[in-house]
Amino acid sequence: MRIGHEQPLHRTRHAIPKPEKDHLLVKIQAAGVCHSDCFIRDMKEPTLDWPAEFVLGHEGAGEVVELGPGIDQSQFKVGDRVAMHIIPGCNNCTTCRLGHRRLCKVKGNGGYGLGRDGMFAEYVSVQAYGCVKVPDNVSIEAAAIASDAVLTAYHAVKHTADVKPDQTIAIFGLGGLGLNGLQIAQYLGVKRILVADKKQEAVDLAVKLGVAPEDAFCTSNSEAKPIHEVVAEKGILVDTVLDFVGHEQTILSAQLTVREVGLIVLVGLISQQGPLLPLVMTMRSITFKGSYNGEVNALKECLDLLSRGVIKPEIEKTSIENLQQVMDDLDAGKYQGRMVLTPDWKELS
Repeated sequence: MRIGHEQPLHRTRHAIPKPEKDHLLVKIQAAGVCHSDCFIRDMKEPTLDWPAEFVLGHEGAGEVVELGPGIDQSQFKVGDRVAMHIIPGCNNCTTCRLGHRRLCKVKGNGGYGLGRDGMFAEYVSVQAYGCVKVPDNVSIEAAAIASDAVLTAYHAVKHTADVKPDQTIAIFGLGGLGLNGLQIAQYLGVKRILVADKKQEAVDLAVKLGVAPEDAFCTSNSEAKPIHEVVAEKGILVDTVLDFVGHEQTILSAQLTVREVGLIVLVGLISQQGPLLPLVMTMRSITFKGSYNGEVNALKECLDLLSRGVIKPEIEKTSIENLQQVMDDLDAGKYQGRMVLTPDWKELS
């Protein structure tokens, strides 16, 4: 499925790519759909230096079908199941040398589905060092979403927020990322976790996962007090707020909820702009940090956590032929977890 500014989302036929040096050709077996895909679809103009048209989809896993030149066959072989990192980086630029390869902007070094042909295709050629073998007991659907819905949550909770067992944290948004973030925080031993979501079923699921009922907030309940009011009344000190929504209202609520010298980690990207309360941020010495994806080694850790059953993502499956409807429904907030597409393509007429 290609995205283009002349044809917003359309199918087309093109040649199977030939893997370049140090690349693998992977036959896609599952591809996750992220809200970022909706955002890209709806963009009016190309962003950054992206081409006018490319294949969408940045979450994917599949089977290695061909090795490019330079591949060490002791590392990968035909038939291996692999999950693919979105931006493995170039390993040479200043950003990569500082350990932030996921932020690499050098052309040709990733950005699959983000300006470079991605996973909503039958085959994709990807850099080998950005691929991770999938454990035998991990489903290909779970492996597909590991590169974003799991990895992004893992990096935000463990590395950006650097949560500690003796802390109290709040998680805003219990969708495909937030529910994974909750399970990761629990795994890391965080003593108290408050959660908030506009959907009651999402809040109920968080309670089933172990969140105390009094710490679970449905923001669409007009009769319930906002989370920041409850925190203030009860004297709860929230050390960190992880905002997996990024809506104007959640950004505002985070500033009113976190304690003095607390931390707000922004992960979600629903709103392109949000309210900033300078007096609150300054007088309470609050830190605001953005968090984006994670590193390849962390993807390996995520697949291990999936293998051990530490993270059990909420996944629904459907045909890639239903992509447009899936994106519309995702935009409308109809899904609880992550939608994964299976590559049961129909022939183009």
